[in-house]
Amino acid sequence: MKLSAYYKKVLPSGKLKIQYENIKNKRPAWIKVEGLPSGTNFIKIHLGKKGKDGQRIQFYKTYLPEGLFIPIDYTKEEMQRFYDKFAEIYDKELKSERKGTKGQNILAAEFLIKKIKKHIKEGEILDLGAGTGLITEMFVKEGFSPATLIDYSKGMLNKAKRRNNLKNAKFIKEDLRNLNLKKKYDLVLSFFSFGSSSYFKKEELEKILKIASKHLKKKGIFAVLGHMPLKEFKKYFKEIDSGIYDLSTKNKFYTDYFIGMKK
Repeated sequence: MKLSAYYKKVLPSGKLKIQYENIKNKRPAWIKVEGLPSGTNFIKIHLGKKGKDGQRIQFYKTYLPEGLFIPIDYTKEEMQRFYDKFAEIYDKELKSERKGTKGQNILAAEFLIKKIKKHIKEGEILDLGAGTGLITEMFVKEGFSPATLIDYSKGMLNKAKRRNNLKNAKFIKEDLRNLNLKKKYDLVLSFFSFGSSSYFKKEELEKILKIASKHLKKKGIFAVLGHMPLKEFKKYFKEIDSGIYDLSTKNKFYTDYFIGMKK
């Protein structure tokens, strides 16, 4: 186990640039701070006269992009609004900023595609937690079409609608826990959505797995990449392939992958 970051009590000497969601009678779902020391994971904010439940002092934590913070006790609604903001820089976070190189997430998607194509070459795809459609588009180019993209962020889906290779796709703003499309797919995909508390809690996993299975055709493929308890997945899907993918050897960052067939 390695301690990666901690709460820094001493404020930086330089001037901070602060942006935040300005929404009436509600605390900001996101706060962007430029000028903080690298690795700052938590900040304390004084909201002024009004705050959640009368509390003017609130703690925020960073979530995925450094410098963009969300309340530590965020609500489902706040996470949706956070992702609407995150959509502005989401693709940049997934791609490498260095010209001519690929980001870790792009390489991970290519890895998963190669694994999946050993078992299914093409077919209709349902992407759960599709974001801006960056990863979905990669699968469409490989023959998995038409695509249906599910996300609870309007901002993310608006970005996805602009992609040339997703012109024939369907975009549905919906919470995964309530999904009922009355349609079945050849491939149900989830890229870093399962195991993420931003989408659903651990105790809700079984319900989500039932929903994923319900939307698969007979002998359809379910493929996931992300941190997850694989034992739970085997209850609903016959395991075809699974293991650990090395996202970054340098940073010792690993994640799980699972490919299964509907039982």
